[in-house]
Amino acid sequence: MPFFEYRGQCSSGTAIDGRIEASDHDDAMMQLNGMGLQSIELEAASPPPSKKKLGSDDFIFFNEQLASMAGAGIALDEGLRSLAKEVCGPRLRKVIESVADDVRQGTPLDQALAAHESQLPVMYSRVIRAGMTSGQLSSTLINLSQHLRVAAETRRIVAESLTYPAGVLFIAFGLISFVALVLIPSFRSIFLDFDIELPLMTMAMLDFAEVFPELLVVGGVVVGLLTVAWMAMRGSEAGRRVRESVALRLPLVGGILRTSLVARFLRAAALSVKNGIGLPESVRLAAGATGSASLIAEADRIAERVEQGESAMVACESARLIPSLFGYVTDIAGSRGGLGDALVQLARAYDMRTVHQQSMLRRTMMPLAVLVVGVGVGLCILTLFLPLVSLIESVSCGI
Repeated sequence: MPFFEYRGQCSSGTAIDGRIEASDHDDAMMQLNGMGLQSIELEAASPPPSKKKLGSDDFIFFNEQLASMAGAGIALDEGLRSLAKEVCGPRLRKVIESVADDVRQGTPLDQALAAHESQLPVMYSRVIRAGMTSGQLSSTLINLSQHLRVAAETRRIVAESLTYPAGVLFIAFGLISFVALVLIPSFRSIFLDFDIELPLMTMAMLDFAEVFPELLVVGGVVVGLLTVAWMAMRGSEAGRRVRESVALRLPLVGGILRTSLVARFLRAAALSVKNGIGLPESVRLAAGATGSASLIAEADRIAERVEQGESAMVACESARLIPSLFGYVTDIAGSRGGLGDALVQLARAYDMRTVHQQSMLRRTMMPLAVLVVGVGVGLCILTLFLPLVSLIESVSCGI
């Protein structure tokens, strides 16, 4: 989203300035008016320069410390300054000190963090805003940390499971390249000299060797373009939705990310409901607390349909991310009271499902990857040996 620089006065008459992220000029003015500013001067600003993102461990540490401060009621500017003194990483310390300065000058926490969005997870400021609006900032941040730890554990499992097969695959690719570029051209003339009928698999390998250099070039270009496009999509909300949609559809990994995301949404919705916020707004706030662009758009549609008089179960029927079970539980538990507790129980069920899926991923990823590599290498070896069998049979018949 675009950035705007503003100058104005607090109700006490204190001058304040800063930077705000908003969809357009009117949205920025609405946010600033909501902050209680007067005599506002607003102008478009260029996005902050792109900087290297904080590491996941650094960010989780910062997020959990921020949750502790919010839960304990500590003044954020002083708390952040004290936290910065204890941080070893210079990049994280610089971010914390800058946020503390902005908060001290009267900038809301979500806007202070938005100025560092290039170094923080996408839409982190929106998560903060949702937590502040619902009055459950500490719980929202703890919820986020739990999801980040699930995502980090999933990445670790995938990396550990693929390390050995990836090494084998790299060696296999090197052997295949050597065979296709060096050996097969030599064997082609030998096979033709003996004038024998080559197996179909061997003929396919010979044809493959002829186009292999072109395939390497085309494959490299395609991978490079896809990588550039994948990174470029981070710059727009539509692009982030595409990235997220692709990630959620990945075999094995996508299911874990989806159930973890749903668990966060349900837990955040439970917090909002328990805080006395109506269902439509609770759905919007819960989606905002996940930081998921796709989930936010879906929650907006469901909330609008509920506001128009539809039941939550009917509104959730066409949803892709928010489970229809959420609508069913909302209708049943909402009519009996105790909706917040029911959503907490449902969130725990999705948490348990996430843990189970991670366990299954750990059990299946390694054998599956080794099997794929083994089959590929075996086919290459078999293809090279088949002509020798035909050659031996030809020589035996000649004798």
